[in-house]
Order: sequence, then C-alpha cells, then structure tokens
Amino acid sequence: MLRKTLLIILLFQVVTPAAVEAPPGPDGQPLTIEYLRGELEDFGYELAEAYYVLDAYGEEVDTEPIFLRYAHLDDQALVYWLRYLEDEADNPLMKRSYAFLARDLEDNQLWFTIDELYYEYLATEAAGIIKVGGEDIPYREIDDAIFYEDDRDRRRELWQAERVFIIEEINPRLGNIVEATRRRCRELGYADFVDYYARTRGRDFSQLTADCIYILGASRDLYETLVRERLEEVFPELDLEDIRSYDRGQLWRTEDFDANFSADALIPLWVEFADGIGINFQSLDNILLDSEDRPEKEPRAACWPMRVPEDIRVLVKPSGDFYDYETLFHEMGHALHFALTDPELPYEFKLLGDDGVTEAYAFTLENVFENPAYLREVIGMEGEEIRRFRREQLYSEVSSLRYYCFSFLYELVLHGVEADPLPSYRELLDAISIWEHTEEEYDTGVYYTNEDFYTTNYLCAWMLEAMIREQLIERFGDEWWRDPGTGEFLRGLWFQGNKPTPEEIAAELGYPELTPIPLIERLAQEEAVTRPAD
Repeated sequence: MLRKTLLIILLFQVVTPAAVEAPPGPDGQPLTIEYLRGELEDFGYELAEAYYVLDAYGEEVDTEPIFLRYAHLDDQALVYWLRYLEDEADNPLMKRSYAFLARDLEDNQLWFTIDELYYEYLATEAAGIIKVGGEDIPYREIDDAIFYEDDRDRRRELWQAERVFIIEEINPRLGNIVEATRRRCRELGYADFVDYYARTRGRDFSQLTADCIYILGASRDLYETLVRERLEEVFPELDLEDIRSYDRGQLWRTEDFDANFSADALIPLWVEFADGIGINFQSLDNILLDSEDRPEKEPRAACWPMRVPEDIRVLVKPSGDFYDYETLFHEMGHALHFALTDPELPYEFKLLGDDGVTEAYAFTLENVFENPAYLREVIGMEGEEIRRFRREQLYSEVSSLRYYCFSFLYELVLHGVEADPLPSYRELLDAISIWEHTEEEYDTGVYYTNEDFYTTNYLCAWMLEAMIREQLIERFGDEWWRDPGTGEFLRGLWFQGNKPTPEEIAAELGYPELTPIPLIERLAQEEAVTRPAD
C-alpha cells in the first residue's frame, strides 16, 4: 500500500470573502505561492521521514519539533486565500492547483490535532508482543504466523491471543482516532468524515456505492464457485459453515507454486521485467529499494514518495513465496510512477492528487503474474500448472475486490453514524459475505477494516487498471511485458504525475467513463479460460 506523507487525507471548504489578501510571510511581505509550495513540501518530507524510520527500523517518532517548525502553516487565513484564488482562477489547472494546495494545508492542520493519537496507535503496533504458549511473538508478525501455520488448533490459539490484543490495545486507539476525526470535521463545519472526504476528494460516493453494489452482485456466483473449489482443495474435510477467520488465510497460500518464486530470483526478475519494457531500473538512482529482513520492520510493503521525483523509497519484507513478487511489482508500480514524474511539475501535481491513479499503475505491473505467456516463458510454469495458478489468483482478486467494496460501504456507516459500529459491521458483513461468523469474530475487524476511505482509491484503480491492461494488449499484444513500447506508453502516463484524475486518464485512453463493467467482463473471461475440466 502506498504510504502517503499523511495517512488521513482531509480538506476543509469554506465560504470566502469577496476578496482576500495574501497573508504575510516570515519577512512581513505578502506570501507567495512559490514560498508556500516549498514550505508544504519540506514539512511533508520531514514528517514522512519521521514515520519512515518507524516503519523501516522501528525507531521512536518525535514529531513535536517538526510541528513546531511549521506551526505557521496552521493558519486558516492561508486556506481562505487559496480558496479565493481558486474561485477567481479561469484556468481549470490553476483551479486544481490552488485546490490541491489548500487541501494539503488542511491535511496538515488536521494532523496537528490527531498526530499524537495516531503515533500512539503505531507505537502500540510496533512494540506489541503477544504471548502464546510461552512464546513471544511481535504483534506485527502474528498474522504471518497464523497464515503459515498448518496446525488448525495452533492457528486458533494464535488468533485468539491476537484477538485479545486487538480488543484491549488496538481497537480503543483506533476508536479514539475515529472519534477525534469526527470532532475535527465538525469543528471545520462538516457533518462528518463522510461529508468531509467525499466533498474534498471529488469522489461521487453515490456513484461509487452503486458501483460497489453492482460489483458485489455481479461477482457473487463467481466468488462462491471459487471459494468452494478452494475449500475442496485445502479443507476437503470441512464444510463452508465450519471455516473460521483463522482458516481463510490458508485459501490464499501459494506453496504449491512457491518453488517458481525463489527469494534469490526476486530482485533479478524485477530488473529483467523493467528491462523488458524498456526501463533500465539500475540506472534510476532516485529509487531506494530496501528488501532487508529486520524484526522491527513493518511487514506490509510500502512505497514512500519522500520527494517526487528525487527521493522514492520502497520497503518490502520478503517471506519467501509468491507474495514477495506480487508486492514488489505492486510497489514498483508506485515507485516508477513517482520516479518518472515530470520534475518540472509543481509540487501539488507531483505528489498530491488522486491516489487512485498511482494505485492503478501499481495494479498494472502486479498483474503481469496473471499473464499466461509471462508465467510460461519467464516463470517457467507449464500448462495445467498455469491454469491452476491463474485460478488461485482469480480467487484472490475476486476476494480482495469484494472485501474493498464491503470496506467502503462499512466506512460510510463507521464515519457517518455516531453510534456503536459493531451491530452495523455485523449486519453488513453477514449480508455481503458467504461465510458464517461466530460472535467473537466480529470485534476484531470493527475498526481494523477502516482505511479512512483509501478503499475508494483501490476501487477506482481496479476499474482503471482493467482499461490500461486492455490497452496494453491491444497496442503491444499478449506479450506486452517484453515490448519497449510498453515502457514508452507507461512513461507517457507516469510523466503526468498526479495531475490527472482516474476519469481523465480513462478518457485519455478512449473510454467514455470510469466504470466497473470492463473489470467484471475481464474477471468473467478469466473464469472461463481457467475453469477446470469436467
């Protein structure tokens, strides 16, 4: 997942006076846009650096000196001024520029109020130790321990210990963040965080809700078919209603294919892929790839665009299976996007903007592992092995897509209704899922499911990636991954940075709108060609 400088993205929209003067800068003279850009970029970099070392090395974070240095940005007069400039601008790009800068200011002003709460949560995660049967397991490693555990009784024991930690330590802190965010939104004149995010991000939540309902309905039969197939392979002795949350991770395991994805071959394979599409990765000195395995390192892979395009960092923590490859290619999709952004773009078009765009590029590279020619010619798989592998990846993709649809719909409730979220979480999960859940399974996800609407970026990315993939095949054939024209095509998209929206990129590619229909059609085609023989 892309780790933006600020992990909660908010914006405040106000009614401005008829005319607003530029606030004074540090020298007493009227502030300039150039100066403000520089301050915002420097502040974002310093804050990102502080949280980067927490994820990379588990080091303690002290952001107070950073906030003190940039306390002058906590000034609503700056927002009023930018809103005035936005309203007065005739050029649509200038309007967008001022809107992005105003949003960045509001991001920072929100962060001043909740930074301590968020750090307390991250520090609890980083320092958490779970004791299971005399063994001490870092909290950040417990999910992997469950995932790779073959013994079902041991998985249950690990999960129950994790559940206690989540309920006692994680949920209260996440709940505090949700409540603090709601209070701050109301202080800024919004009804709630739903209102806040939808209006400030330009997301049509009504349309996205309809898209999610369509996706959930259109994919339900496919999902159930795939689930039952996987259960027959992994748990032939268990019925669907017997499967618990600590079992479901087993359905994602790829050990039958992991011999094709050795740890030693990971980085060389990535370099080979980049070379194939015409990008000399080793010549890109603005991307730092950290694949070292450290106990205190955050296991969730991430791309950190510290300064775009000069300083891009990628954290991955290989565990020795296919997911090392999948996550590396995903994060490198982000990294190449930012590293190959036009350096002449202003800060707001290099780093700010719609994260659905960069997620689409990440999906594009990650999904080369669904390409049968790539699996055969590069990975070395053969006929039936390719079909089975693609079938398992289809299960994973449909599962993830449905999860993010659920997550978005649940977040509408979590952030939009001031009440105990657990009953709503339970009812919505049961309505959408084909699984049965015990009472103790609900409270582990009631806050952890929340991603502060970053889910919307993934959903837009899924729709856009289906269009990009279609274009790659039309332009360069099924073996687009070995055509340097692919790199030239993608460079043309990446060069635009974060200036365009997903809808604008879809239009640039020749599509009338951003819609889930091409995505659903692709999933149906994949199901047809990977269906097992009778």
